[in-house]
Amino acid sequence: MTNALIDKARAERERRRSGRSRTTALTVLAVLGGIGLLLALTVGGDPNEPPSCDDKTMTRGDVCMIYSSSGGGGSFSYDEMVDRRESSDSVLRGIGFGLAGLCAVLMIPAATRLDPATPWGDPVTGPCPRCGKPNRRERKTTHSVTQGRTTSYYTGIVTLCTCGYGDVRRRP
Repeated sequence: MTNALIDKARAERERRRSGRSRTTALTVLAVLGGIGLLLALTVGGDPNEPPSCDDKTMTRGDVCMIYSSSGGGGSFSYDEMVDRRESSDSVLRGIGFGLAGLCAVLMIPAATRLDPATPWGDPVTGPCPRCGKPNRRERKTTHSVTQGRTTSYYTGIVTLCTCGYGDVRRRP
């Protein structure tokens, strides 16, 4: 398991250094935010359009009978049907704007925390045993192995150096 933990830590370090994790996170957030904005801006139709009842356009003075076993049924006038349509549209619009806003806010920490210029792990004092330079960094890493319905987790503190040195110690 030592080699698996070291390999996983090296892959994490390379993913951060290449900027792929940052690009992926920002792309996913931008797509989700765009979907939310699209939902918010396209939901609902023309507010002057008459409501419909059983796929038939209502006129003033019409009454729509809605039968529902889960509640919300009854008879509704033209104006009440307009209100029902507008209230459901405003909920969906709020969800869309909320999703777009949340994604926009989450882009800031994603961009800063996944910056490729930020080195992987925490610095380790002392020189590297292999190259003698003070380039070692360490981080807690977990590797999982699944066999059937059983998943085993192996966790250790992995120390890496730019020269290729890698070591694992048990977490405290």
